[in-house]
Amino acid sequence: MADRTVCVSTLGLKPGARLAQAVRRADGGLLLAAGTELDIDNLRQLLQRGIECVHVLQHETRSAEQIEHDVTAAESRVAHLFRGASGAARDELAAAVTDYRRRAAS
Repeated sequence: MADRTVCVSTLGLKPGARLAQAVRRADGGLLLAAGTELDIDNLRQLLQRGIECVHVLQHETRSAEQIEHDVTAAESRVAHLFRGASGAARDELAAAVTDYRRRAAS
């Protein structure tokens, strides 16, 4: 199976995690490049800078069927949350949340 990108709380990171996306300072400067394998010093630096979460690579262990099930379940949960009357802004928000959840589950 391939790796997938997941957003992980900085507090939940462990040494050895590999960044999927670069981490930037507040001014836009590069703090840590994509592909960096995090060590204790990197983790301490992220916490000291108040960075709450980062995108890391995680080995995918789910089967294609399980991924499809997870995506369908995520879409169903969002549809349940946005049931009832609709409007343009509400439909736009529902679409954005559905897209986010779909990407997170796949």
